[in-house]
Amino acid sequence: MATKISTSPLTMTGTDPETRRIRPLAASVVNRIAAGEIIIGPSNALKELLENAIDANSTSVEVQVKEGGLKILQITDNGSGINKEDLPILCERFTTSKLEKFEDLDSIATYGFRGEALASISHIAHLSVVTKTRASACAWKCTYSDGRLVAPKPKESSDPKPTAGKDGTQITVEDLFFNVPSRLRAIRSPGEEYAKILDVVGRYAIHTEGVSLSCKKIGDTFASVSTRNSQNIKDRIRAVFGATVANNIMEISIAGLEQAGLRKCIGQITNSNYTNKKVIAPVFFINGRLVACDPLKRAIFELYSAFLPKGQRPFIYLSLEIDPANVDVNVHPTKREVRFLYEEEIFQHICSSIQEKLSGLDSTRTFLTQQVLHNSKRQGSDISEIVDQPTRVRSISQLQEFKRRDNKLVRTDESQEKITSFLNRSQVNSQVSSRLNRRGDTNIDQSSIDLVEGVIEVSEADVLPTTDLLVNDRERIGVKLTSVMELRKEVESKTHSELTEMFSKHTFVGVVDEYRRLLCVQYDVKLFLVDYAAVCNDLFYQIGLSDFNNFGRILLQSETDLDIRSLLAKVYNDTHLLEISKLKQLPDIEDIISVLVKMTDMLKEYFSISLDTSDPNNPKLLTLPLLLKGYVPPLSKLPLFFFRIGTKVDWSNEKECLSGILKQIALLYIPESLPLIEDVPEESREEITEKHKTVSSLLEDVVFPVVKRRFLATTDSTRDVVEIANLPGLYKVFERC
Repeated sequence: MATKISTSPLTMTGTDPETRRIRPLAASVVNRIAAGEIIIGPSNALKELLENAIDANSTSVEVQVKEGGLKILQITDNGSGINKEDLPILCERFTTSKLEKFEDLDSIATYGFRGEALASISHIAHLSVVTKTRASACAWKCTYSDGRLVAPKPKESSDPKPTAGKDGTQITVEDLFFNVPSRLRAIRSPGEEYAKILDVVGRYAIHTEGVSLSCKKIGDTFASVSTRNSQNIKDRIRAVFGATVANNIMEISIAGLEQAGLRKCIGQITNSNYTNKKVIAPVFFINGRLVACDPLKRAIFELYSAFLPKGQRPFIYLSLEIDPANVDVNVHPTKREVRFLYEEEIFQHICSSIQEKLSGLDSTRTFLTQQVLHNSKRQGSDISEIVDQPTRVRSISQLQEFKRRDNKLVRTDESQEKITSFLNRSQVNSQVSSRLNRRGDTNIDQSSIDLVEGVIEVSEADVLPTTDLLVNDRERIGVKLTSVMELRKEVESKTHSELTEMFSKHTFVGVVDEYRRLLCVQYDVKLFLVDYAAVCNDLFYQIGLSDFNNFGRILLQSETDLDIRSLLAKVYNDTHLLEISKLKQLPDIEDIISVLVKMTDMLKEYFSISLDTSDPNNPKLLTLPLLLKGYVPPLSKLPLFFFRIGTKVDWSNEKECLSGILKQIALLYIPESLPLIEDVPEESREEITEKHKTVSSLLEDVVFPVVKRRFLATTDSTRDVVEIANLPGLYKVFERC
């Protein structure tokens, strides 16, 4: 059990400051403080263990991680192993095989030398070691705590136990920071820590020639990072940092500067053609040690600013070999920084050499362009046949083979935006803003409730709040709820591949019927009629699942209190609700309010639905979830939204509860059904026409671009899409387009 530690500055023992005595700290306290300075996070622990593995002349190192290294961090190598006789003192502080006297620091050529890494880890985690030397007949397994050998189970001996194993060492770190809760709370997320671990493994992977490195999560089939010991440096960079970097790197070899102690500098740098949205921190090794050298980084970045577009940064990998007598490697607990003599002279020499290299290549620059090929899927084989022809002379029969067939020619390109999309965006924003800023009379008697397909449509004479949109800019929270994962898998299992491809490559044609909520899209040579209400329902449900616990917020502001009781009252005043809701008996409003108040914390944390419950009998709505930037749901649906959450959601089952709330949010986001212009009185037609234009613009410029990017059509969606025409068929009838 963790001990509760007070943070008050006046908790020292003794009442009179003059009577307090100076006492030596207990060894366990000293060691734990020292461990916190050396092991800041899982990536620091991995760096220490990785360096030990490389120092052991390993040719293969495997890293396995669970929960970002906090639960399990395991590193396995095929190096020289550890002698059984050395195991009792393996995790004691300042025990090392790489240093004997202080003067040896002047010629140190290994990664580790202080003998603090394993000791520090054993004070803040559960550490176990399995090791075998080539001369040993078997491997030996032992467990450590606070720097000493301990028994793995009660009533067992703490001595190393023989076990089966390969040559080399396997070190397993479990429950890192289990006894340092403050450090554990300071770590943001396992995902971020895993990214740091991959960064460390990747940097050592490109530097350590002749060593294969891999890193993966425990349970995953494939490694996140993997290099082979036979790969050259360019292939290793490709495996770690991607093809964009590897295709633009060039080798650089800088002559030594003997008077400053620089013996040589080699590496890989990107040319002036390189552009990348992601900035990769430079990889610097000094005397084989991974370090952060900010002065050198700033100097190189400033140099590249004359060659790269504004905001772009190069990829830099440099390995410097400096006279060990000029280098102080003992200036930082984690050894991430070093200091050496003649820094300015060495940096200037390196930058001058890089500038000379870049200037020699600056006479030409490559720009990649992409040619859009219409109907490329159908014509790809024809084009390859044309290219493969050995001569330029073709027979008439060959020319006739490639004759264009107008009845199968796709005349639209789904990847190109319409010019109207750029003109309409400002109009859409202004229309949405004006709609949201419109306030009406709060008298319920002036409201009209229209039940269409089970959806209550409240007129804009009802009170509607103004809104502010807050996009979620916090770091994304990983969701590990089993119920959410199961719901995601259910959607994926019902995916209709052909229909999904159609939506991902469609061209928006236009809205056909705002009352029945139908629109047309084109795909290939076919025209489809789509029920956009059903598609929006599935889309927003899928967005709710994928962005669960990571929604933005819609802040509701109203001159009058937007209380749940008033919203529910609008539903209960409708005489047709019992028939539409298919409920044998309507629940009491108080019961619905009680459920909502009870679930306030869950609604806010998971769904960004915030309620002011300072008055539990009359809670007020503060925020709604923002599923799609630029789109505010029809707020006139709020009464039925909260009624359904209170009556349709199964609060006793986690999976059914979360699914039910997400389905109601999706229903809230479906665009309203609007009456046809010819069906409304003359005096209202102008207003309805503007609403039609707003809905059409929102669907074309906001909703369906997202459908194209991330919508997974399911087998149930087949009934919502109907083919109404195709080009070959039209040619048969009209003999022209």
